[in-house]
Amino acid sequence: MRILPVEIVIYFPVRRNAMETIKDNTPIYSHNPCHSTKFPLLVLDVSKKVCKPFNEGFQMLHWHEEIQFVAVQKGVVHFKIWEKEYELSEGSCMFINCNVLHHISEKQDCSYHSFLIPPKMLGFFEGSAMEEQEVDTIIKNPAVTNMIFLAQEQKDKKVLKAMNQLDDLYFCKTRPAHWEYALSLCICRLWLEATERIMEFYGCGEAFGYGDGGNRNRILPEVLQKDHERVQKLLNFVHENYRNGITLEEISRAGNVSITECLRCFKRYTRESPYQYLQKYRLQAGASLLETTGDSVTKIALRVHFPSASAFISAFRKAYGITPKKFRESKQIKSPSLPG
Repeated sequence: MRILPVEIVIYFPVRRNAMETIKDNTPIYSHNPCHSTKFPLLVLDVSKKVCKPFNEGFQMLHWHEEIQFVAVQKGVVHFKIWEKEYELSEGSCMFINCNVLHHISEKQDCSYHSFLIPPKMLGFFEGSAMEEQEVDTIIKNPAVTNMIFLAQEQKDKKVLKAMNQLDDLYFCKTRPAHWEYALSLCICRLWLEATERIMEFYGCGEAFGYGDGGNRNRILPEVLQKDHERVQKLLNFVHENYRNGITLEEISRAGNVSITECLRCFKRYTRESPYQYLQKYRLQAGASLLETTGDSVTKIALRVHFPSASAFISAFRKAYGITPKKFRESKQIKSPSLPG
């Protein structure tokens, strides 16, 4: 496990499909469009900075109600989970717990598969012994944020084998009979193998009166837990109101903290001041609009709350190294020619 001091860039989600629209308020909370379906598993296939299907949490700080397993297929993937940073290479896997603030980006040319699994798929039925002992033990422990499974670690082999089996079945060219049922079994196998390692590392069993927990019982300090809840409120306010002329005082009030505490939270979790974060988010919102709409630069500048087109162009050139016009030209996707 390596914690690396690298700069974090918060990306505004880019719609690759012209049919997809830009929402006025893009929340930091990432929704699972499959949540209410008969099979609520969401799987994201990410390659060359394109996410299929597109998800609002792609390449930005976000959280969600599902647990997440990220299997690195190629290259190196960078993770920021709360204030810690990691890099994983091909063959390794990252587990991210429910409601944990995180950001995933490419360190090199890479690809990865991200499996977002609602906890209800793991406990079989509400109130079951499995839900209480094998699921809630982990997802309701705020100390359990994430877990790394490395390709070179012998003790991680079972988890990675289960991960590969799930991955192979999901992405198989021809779906076998009872595909959803077989996937469910693979998911439970992966969770069973992963929970053993997670409980060993975090000592969850002892914390919840289940198992001996070893000597590594980890309880998230109340102060740190409140810190995490606070930063979620602060960032969410920025993401929902970046189109308006928001002030530092308003951002602070959204998290029920003083201005000093607000500055500290932003510095710790984003490595930027609230103003820097807000401006970067506005620019990336503008970049997304340049790529996915035909709106003029002036209209886009006003949409993301720049006072003028010239101010937007100047800030954009400083951040991206090119003008908005050149950026739009470089990102244009040529439509395939139609026959006849």
